[in-house]
Amino acid sequence: MAQLRISTWGIQNPVPVSIIFIALVLFGVVSYMKLPIKQRPNVTFPAVTITITENGAAPSEMETQITRPIENAMAGLPNVETIQSTVTRGVSVTQIEFPLNVDMQKMTDDVRTRVDQTRVQLPRDIDPPTVTRVDIDSEAILTYAVAAPRMSNVDLSWFIDDTVSRTLQGEQGVAQVQRVGGIDREINVIVDPDKMAAFGVTAPQINNALFNQSLDASGGEVEVGGRRQTLRVLGTPDTIAKLRETQIPLGAGRYVRLSDVAEVGDGSSEIQGFARLDDRPVVAFQVMKTRDASDVSTEDNVDRAIKRLEAQHPGVTFTKVLSTVDNTRQNFAATEHTLLEGMVLAAIVVFLFLRDWRATLITAVAMPVSLIPTFASMVLFGFSLNTITLLALTLVIGILVDDAIVEIENIQKRVDAGARPYRAALEGADAIGLAVVATTFTIVTVFFPVSFMPGIPGQFFKEFGLTVSVAVMFSLLTARLLTPLMAAYFLKPSPHPHERGPLKGPYRVALEWALEHRWLSIIGGGLIFVASLMLIGVLPKGVQPEGNPNYYYLDLEGPPGATPAAMDQLVREVTQLVKQRPETEHVFATVGQTSGGGFFSGTASSMSEGAVTVVIKGGRRPSVAKIRDLLRPALMTIPTPG
Repeated sequence: MAQLRISTWGIQNPVPVSIIFIALVLFGVVSYMKLPIKQRPNVTFPAVTITITENGAAPSEMETQITRPIENAMAGLPNVETIQSTVTRGVSVTQIEFPLNVDMQKMTDDVRTRVDQTRVQLPRDIDPPTVTRVDIDSEAILTYAVAAPRMSNVDLSWFIDDTVSRTLQGEQGVAQVQRVGGIDREINVIVDPDKMAAFGVTAPQINNALFNQSLDASGGEVEVGGRRQTLRVLGTPDTIAKLRETQIPLGAGRYVRLSDVAEVGDGSSEIQGFARLDDRPVVAFQVMKTRDASDVSTEDNVDRAIKRLEAQHPGVTFTKVLSTVDNTRQNFAATEHTLLEGMVLAAIVVFLFLRDWRATLITAVAMPVSLIPTFASMVLFGFSLNTITLLALTLVIGILVDDAIVEIENIQKRVDAGARPYRAALEGADAIGLAVVATTFTIVTVFFPVSFMPGIPGQFFKEFGLTVSVAVMFSLLTARLLTPLMAAYFLKPSPHPHERGPLKGPYRVALEWALEHRWLSIIGGGLIFVASLMLIGVLPKGVQPEGNPNYYYLDLEGPPGATPAAMDQLVREVTQLVKQRPETEHVFATVGQTSGGGFFSGTASSMSEGAVTVVIKGGRRPSVAKIRDLLRPALMTIPTPG
């Protein structure tokens, strides 16, 4: 049993033990300040998505000319598990799933290479294919609506794309800023067929002249003043007036100006989508964070940057529509309160049994001393403070105090019998050492394998199992070193030594009855076990429990080819219906392609599709699941737009 006499060494060497635990606590506190606060752990979905768009193409054409060649090219990749495609008007989305253990960066590069090789088989009119990894952390965490009465819709859209995006992307944790709603600026050239015929100008000639005019190129190097300098040829006009003066060659040395055959003006692109906030047209933007960044710190950085933008641009107003970080903050605060409440309640229960404030204090110290160093290991493993790890820390509070209770109770028993605290700590800690070690490793044996569960759920429980196991091991270290040390030097001798009497009370009566009626006890326990197994079938199933955030989403889908006016009417009806609910605070709706080159939340692929985000007021309210159940029958009464 020499290996279990570590408590004796700790009692006889209080200075090294004190330094060890002070260092562990300091490392834990520093690590706690560095841990990112997130909604969920880092989970990698082994899937890559290929999105190809072609304006106006029918679904049948998209399938035969784009989807099938892409699927045939992807079928030759190694480690492919499934290939699934979704084809709608003008959009083809192909998703390739791989095993969990593959290198997703390499697989993404391989998919991109195959798409480039297949490009020659695809129609020439398609937009550049987009290859992206499926990443749940790429979802938007913040949505802002921007209002500027002195700006036009085009100017406000450019302000968001240029000024706001550049400012926010410089903040730590921000990965992307995507505009929602608004329109892009375009220089419109409207040709006059009659004037073109009169001057003998063709459309290709105008197109070639505009292409050559909008070209900046390198002009090589020249020697000026004894030094060689780079020369650039700038052909792009910087004003509309210069663009109107563009010369169109007609042959035989003849030219005609662009303004002679066309009208050139500053305009906007065709509306491909729109956004509404509480039934009002708005231009908004969403903020996506980087994978490893903290949700809370990223939101704080963005909020500070928004305040600076408002100060620099007095005529612009930013309104925060939605923040998914609010739910993360609430979960984190609730867990902190639960941890503190658990520690206090555990200390109270220990006091009720031991009836000694010194012994209770020693047990209470063991909980934070075991918990705080766990944060250092979480930083080492690359974990974060998320729903899973916070659940693990909350669960482990009751386990952390077990080892300390066993140690201090065995020592206190000897002190009550008349032994000096120093001698009682030496004898009591080593006498119970094997049981404490066996109990701790039993708990680790249960939770540690959870970290190696296969599949997507295994990625969630990796942080859970390791966090619990590490915290329990720190609990063992505290119980075998710090608890006996504090008992030896902090406890006081008992003024009235006495031996503890036998256990009495209702528990003893129930225990004696169970021992006298063994078969009845076994049958009763077996029936309870079988009944518990039968209840498993009625429990809801899912990767994680359904939350109750302060928002929920609705998907809109109109018929193929729906017009903006029809979808706008649909949005108005849905908004009016949702606003009738007393708990609704804001209704934010988007339809179609709502950002320059991008799609809102990756869902809206045409003018016939959209999404509605409903923000709920704080305070007492029905759950999100109940609100959806109440809205579903009413939503079915809204006619599909024609």
